[in-house]
Amino acid sequence: MVKFRLSKRSSGMSAVLVCAVLAACSDTTDEPSTNARGSWGARELPVVTAPVERAPLIDSIKSVGTARARQSVTLYPESSGVVTFAKLAPDTSVVKGETLLKLDDRDQALAVRQAEVELAETKRILTRYFSLNASEANIPQSTIDTAQSSVDLAEIRLAQAQVELSRRQVTAPFSGRIGITDVEIGDRVDTSTIVTTLDDRSILLVDFTVPESFIGRIVTDLEVKARQWESPDDSTSGRIVAVDSRVDSATRAFRARAAIDNSTDNLRPGMAFEIDASIEKGEYLSVPELSVQWGADGPYVWSTEGDRAMRSPVEMVRRVDGRMLIRGELSEGERVILEGIQSVRPGMKIKDINAVKATAHSSKSEKADRG
Repeated sequence: MVKFRLSKRSSGMSAVLVCAVLAACSDTTDEPSTNARGSWGARELPVVTAPVERAPLIDSIKSVGTARARQSVTLYPESSGVVTFAKLAPDTSVVKGETLLKLDDRDQALAVRQAEVELAETKRILTRYFSLNASEANIPQSTIDTAQSSVDLAEIRLAQAQVELSRRQVTAPFSGRIGITDVEIGDRVDTSTIVTTLDDRSILLVDFTVPESFIGRIVTDLEVKARQWESPDDSTSGRIVAVDSRVDSATRAFRARAAIDNSTDNLRPGMAFEIDASIEKGEYLSVPELSVQWGADGPYVWSTEGDRAMRSPVEMVRRVDGRMLIRGELSEGERVILEGIQSVRPGMKIKDINAVKATAHSSKSEKADRG
């Protein structure tokens, strides 16, 4: 028979191992149980929060158009002749009805004078007939009717002569500024000769196109911003003055017209402008973009309920300048976790660093006031 003998040293090591196993079992059974808010117990996680705000949702429409003057015409003479007067200095301001050019009108002036004489003679004859009949003379009614017809025809001939005389000059149909011209005194012109251009550029009109989805939102009197295409930093305000009555079936867009004030006369017809129209579509909750997380069931944020974290599902609306417009079971003024999100779990106790800093700052201010 083989007998085993344990030395005192081996016996001591066995006792140590047994004690270690018992201690491990004791640690496992004595671990604190989870509370109702999760297994995170008294653990306090430092986080940075930000308030939930309300912000408008604004749709911005940008389109490019070319400006034209409110009124713009190219002036031609109504008859042929030699130029005897011209007020055509480029970019000169003129008023409505001002004479810009005259042609030789001697023949037409004589025709007017002759028509005036003929009219005066026919009127004297008719007046004489009426006077004779008043003194019991018997002037036949047919003779009086013929004399009246002569007066009427003389008035027509005078009006025709005056029209022909008026066609010997070019006048401004409205107030504005005239353009460059090559016509000078002594030139012979005809009805195809361009005398000059005339622009009323106190207001510029810019036509631009808008997608059909904005029907009913782009309306008259809507304020817009206009930026020069070559100078995007220079902008001016304007307003919608006209909206087309139909949508182009090829482009699925409609035309709108904006009026830009140019009372300072810094802008010119023909310039390209970018029109920016902003349309407010209501207010939504707004949170920092970094606070929005994505899970299997969609986007959510970590909101705070007292000193505990709570997961709140949200619906995305729009990303605007580093913030998210959302819908959800939140209210303005609540706080959402912005930093430290990766370690947050539902029901975890949190420590709002913002609140700690605010408290410390308040205490310092109070001490300073007391001192």
